[in-house]
Amino acid sequence: MTSSTPSTTQAEFSARPLRLRLLFWITIWLAPVAAISVFQGIDRIQRDIADVRERLFEGARANAAQEQTIFASGEQALRALAVQPQVRGPGPDCSKSLTAAARGLVYFTNFYRIDRSGRILCAAAPPLPEENNIVSQSWWIMALRQNGFFVAPRSYSPVYETTLLRGVLPLHSTTGMFDGAIVLVFDVSWMRRLLQNRPLPPNTVLALFDPAGRIIAANDPGRAAMIFAGHATTDGVAQLRSANVSGISWSYVLAPLSGRGIFAGYARRNRDLFAATYVHVATNLLLPIIMLALAYAAIWFATGRLIIHWLVYLRRIALAYTRGHYSVRPVALAAAPAEFRDLGETISVMADAVEDRDKRLRTALEQKSLLIRETHHRVKNNLQIVMSLLSLQGGRLRDPAARHALRQAQFRVNALALVHRILYENDDLGAIDLKKLIEEISRQVHEAAGREARALHLEFNLVQRSVPSDQAVPLTLFLVEALTNAFHHAFPGAAEGTVRVSLMPMPDGMLRLAIEDDGIGLAPPGDGEGIGARLIEAFAHQVGGNAGVHRCDPSGTVVELLFPDREVERASVTPENPFREPDDGGTGSDATGDPGVAATRLQNSSPPH
Repeated sequence: MTSSTPSTTQAEFSARPLRLRLLFWITIWLAPVAAISVFQGIDRIQRDIADVRERLFEGARANAAQEQTIFASGEQALRALAVQPQVRGPGPDCSKSLTAAARGLVYFTNFYRIDRSGRILCAAAPPLPEENNIVSQSWWIMALRQNGFFVAPRSYSPVYETTLLRGVLPLHSTTGMFDGAIVLVFDVSWMRRLLQNRPLPPNTVLALFDPAGRIIAANDPGRAAMIFAGHATTDGVAQLRSANVSGISWSYVLAPLSGRGIFAGYARRNRDLFAATYVHVATNLLLPIIMLALAYAAIWFATGRLIIHWLVYLRRIALAYTRGHYSVRPVALAAAPAEFRDLGETISVMADAVEDRDKRLRTALEQKSLLIRETHHRVKNNLQIVMSLLSLQGGRLRDPAARHALRQAQFRVNALALVHRILYENDDLGAIDLKKLIEEISRQVHEAAGREARALHLEFNLVQRSVPSDQAVPLTLFLVEALTNAFHHAFPGAAEGTVRVSLMPMPDGMLRLAIEDDGIGLAPPGDGEGIGARLIEAFAHQVGGNAGVHRCDPSGTVVELLFPDREVERASVTPENPFREPDDGGTGSDATGDPGVAATRLQNSSPPH
């Protein structure tokens, strides 16, 4: 079972149409090219994503360069002040030094010096009221823990209704003890104006974030709040991130700036960033699909125009030849490929050869049919001569038993003559209408029976069947023998009665030929009746069947013959058993319909019990 599976699969594949098989092989051969193109597309997408990340990172650093400079300059100013004795001390001129440092710096609003207890010692400008309690603010705790410059998270001043952003430089003594800090207050409004007036590419968002991830300033605050919401944190690595705002996809990076804790967010629309990537994807991913689709379309169209069209045309030519139209020629193949023109010429030559052979076979068949008809005609004439001789001989006999035996022989010879006459007159020698044959033979036997059978009536119940001539002869002789016995023995003294002849199919694929009368019943056995019984049995064997005689209820006799139905046997021949032959009933090669076989069988058989 397992070994037959591959061959079955191969047979199923071979049975597929030509187009589907070509499409299958094209797919197999182009699949590696398509796979390579897909891998290239995936690699190109990854490289484009890396390029976009680098471009966004560089864009963030470049467009936030001015803000980075502001924070760097603030850190340098604080470090310069930290080394001045008046500020570090602090001395009596601390405030003057801080005021001088703030002069001309538009991005800074104030400098002040804080001691280790959180008290403001001096300032360039009056500090804000909320700065009187510095130790309670979160950035002061950060100053106690850090050593270098940092920017504290933004805070809001309710007095001045403004956002404060502080740069803090913690101070330490020579022994490493915390010694307060110098604080720089940035002007956030300047940063906002700088970002909003900065020329950026269309659909670009630039924002600055404090260490807590809150927006300090942005060129488009509304979009910035939606794009960077929940993502405004960084670990120092420029990672490519994405966001969706009102159905529009954005990509952005968060880049750290100088000034500890400050970073810039830079975002652009995906359609602007990945326009080239979309082209690459379409080229590398869709191109194989388009290539396969075009190949499929080309194969479908080309096979239809160059192959299937001409195959259909040649098939019509072949069907015309099967119907005997050999004069048809494939003249339309002039526009076909050379291979089909050669095939058309070969088919034309084959048609000529088949037509010539068909003519010769038809002529030979006609001659054979004519000879067979002539043979049947001559046999019929010879049998009629024999019957006439028997009739002349019978007229000279004085013994009634001898005349009766000779008359029985006349009936049998007459039956043979009738069979040969019907075969001579039948158009189809290979198939004889059994229903018509039975009706005609029965009427002729009835007429030949003479005056003693005039009061008898014939009834028929016959199905339509066709039998070959080798089966028709023994069936006819069987029918003649059975009817003769019925006419001569069932109704003595010219009594009235009915003889029924029936031919009906049986459930087991057999046919039943029965001759039934309503006469006196079974006659006592005698010489003539013994010969008739043995003839009936011999004819039954010739058709591969079985004969029987039994009494009817309440009176009469039935002579029946069960024999194979040839039409049922032909219908039972299947593709799995195409050489099945009908059962000959165990008779071997002698079931030929030849009456001489019956005589031989009669000669070699023993009398019935």
